[in-house]
Amino acid sequence: MKDAVLTEIMMRRGANKAISEACGLSTAAVAQWVRVPKKHVKKVSAVTGRSAEELRPDLFPSEEYKAVMAA
Repeated sequence: MKDAVLTEIMMRRGANKAISEACGLSTAAVAQWVRVPKKHVKKVSAVTGRSAEELRPDLFPSEEYKAVMAA
């Protein structure tokens, strides 16, 4: 099952093509993603305007999450 944020992004017209061009991949390869791979998070973030925290909260936790975990 695809990540909800990735699904939302991919529903936008031309998003798959823009992401694939930014990452140097085929559109078919990007379409197979279940979640954004770690090595492509910065490029996808730049193309979509979504933060790394939104794209991969497991790898880039928000400051709010970090504060709760530190308490």
